[in-house]
Amino acid sequence: MNQNTNTKWSAMRIDRAAVRLFLLCFLSYTFCYIGRHNFSACLPAMIADGTLTKPFGGYITTAYMIVYGSGQLVSGILGTRIRPQAMIGCGLLGAGLMNVVMGLCRDPIPMLLVWSLNGLFQSMLWAPIIRVFTDQLPEERRYRAGVDIAVTCPAGTVLAYLIPALFLKIADWRVVFFVSGGCVLLACGIWVVGNFRLKEYLALMDERCRQARAASGAASGAASGSDKSPAGQTSLFAVILPSGLLLVMLCLICNGSLRDAVSSWAPTFFSEQFGMAPEKSAVLSVVIPVVSVSGAYVATWLDRRFLHNELFTSGVMFLTAAVCILGIRLFSERSPLLCAVCLAVSISSMWGANTMFLTMLPYHFAGLGLSASVTGLLNCCIYFASAASTSLYGLASERAGWAALTLIWLAVSLAGIVFCVVFGFIWARKAKLLDENRLMKSNRD
Repeated sequence: MNQNTNTKWSAMRIDRAAVRLFLLCFLSYTFCYIGRHNFSACLPAMIADGTLTKPFGGYITTAYMIVYGSGQLVSGILGTRIRPQAMIGCGLLGAGLMNVVMGLCRDPIPMLLVWSLNGLFQSMLWAPIIRVFTDQLPEERRYRAGVDIAVTCPAGTVLAYLIPALFLKIADWRVVFFVSGGCVLLACGIWVVGNFRLKEYLALMDERCRQARAASGAASGAASGSDKSPAGQTSLFAVILPSGLLLVMLCLICNGSLRDAVSSWAPTFFSEQFGMAPEKSAVLSVVIPVVSVSGAYVATWLDRRFLHNELFTSGVMFLTAAVCILGIRLFSERSPLLCAVCLAVSISSMWGANTMFLTMLPYHFAGLGLSASVTGLLNCCIYFASAASTSLYGLASERAGWAALTLIWLAVSLAGIVFCVVFGFIWARKAKLLDENRLMKSNRD
């Protein structure tokens, strides 16, 4: 990048291009959710027509989460070496095609294989998006982007439930997958064209990122008495223990067990607990992501204004979830609306904790060039927890009923509170070292 190219980019022009890049990320991740949660919304209808049994529906969801979680780890590691634009485009293309193929499947086993492949392609998005934020957005826009991107999850989930609510009335569940796949493929086309039009801006920001990382490495090397860059030597596995990530993973297990796993069974819960038709349970399930959009904003406000610690903030979110789960226990036989509100607030609080774990916490590793890798590792942990708990929740609801299941949810939320509070004190010191880019030197000393 020559000096003339660099100087012709004014601050205002850079800001406009950054907004466009963020909107492309926002649109892509929103639409990928359409091709993710549509299976949960269609599951009651698939069970009702005999295509799937409830336990096998749980197995498909579990297989998806296992593949998705494993893919997150791989994508996080590859995300430090492969351009994020290419990974995101490939993920959108594959996810869209798998949704279309899912609508053509007629037997449970092919459905399990296709939906597992969907999980693999879906895993190619989040870690590269975090790398886009850390490497290709101006520093002053990164934190805001990390908060606003959280809106994509509930927004996409709303669409994932509204599409089934509409098409299950006028057609069958197969049409839902065709429409969902078409939406994801449309997002893929917009992503490719949009990034092509931003190619000069991306080249500029990539060059700035390389220069900043080289300067940071030189400064850190001088401070440690070495002429080598610590950032260049550091790998993901080298920082797991000294950074405290191993302790954070215990908190993530609780978060994953309450976030996606509870959301996955919400339509079936309303259908069985209150005798609702599949399309009505899908409509009521829209209440959950509409309310949950506030979780990320509440959590980041608490973190920046009062707590200044991602784990302490997540502990408050777990406490909120515990109170709401008690409400579900009280209203589970009385009011579907009150249950929906309690579920919405509890899942909203888990999305707030999720924003702390998967967006704000990895930002501390940007100086080591590991934001994408850390995001992939943590997301992998969350989805393995989601996979295990989703399957267990299906068995528990069938054998012991929904009342017993709410007690399990309560126990998980209480464990999350304890882990976040205890480990939060350790993380406070580790985060400070990471921000100063002194973690590896401190560990050697």
